[in-house]
Amino acid sequence: MNETKQTIILKEIDQLERATNHFSNSTNWMKKACVTIIAAIIPIALEKKFFLSASHLASCIFGIAFLFWILDSYCYFYQKKLRWLMGQKFKTIDSTWPYDSALPQKASILQSLFNWSHIIYYFFLISLFIPTILEVTRFVCKSCEAQ
Repeated sequence: MNETKQTIILKEIDQLERATNHFSNSTNWMKKACVTIIAAIIPIALEKKFFLSASHLASCIFGIAFLFWILDSYCYFYQKKLRWLMGQKFKTIDSTWPYDSALPQKASILQSLFNWSHIIYYFFLISLFIPTILEVTRFVCKSCEAQ
């Protein structure tokens, strides 16, 4: 491989690394934002002016956690995908790359949705799943009775 092509590939790897770092910072920011929003909603929702029942509050927190979980999974997926692309670029520079096991694996959607970095979302989603389902069922039953 000539030196010019290798320089271009190294610059591409550098760009991919910056994009990966951006996605990594985004996932950290999302976790902080999710917890902050939930922590802010609880006292506001329990005020007398905006009083929500426990099931409404649980549904609201569930919805927020679910939204952030999906957004965070999206960023996690592209972070993994970019790392995989960087590994492929490294292999084009050196086709005799001896560390195939060290290269990142190709990203999968399931792996992006279910990984240990999302444990904070799982805590909210699992603990609030039943109250949210009960609230949705109650709402659907009320709307069916009204008709």
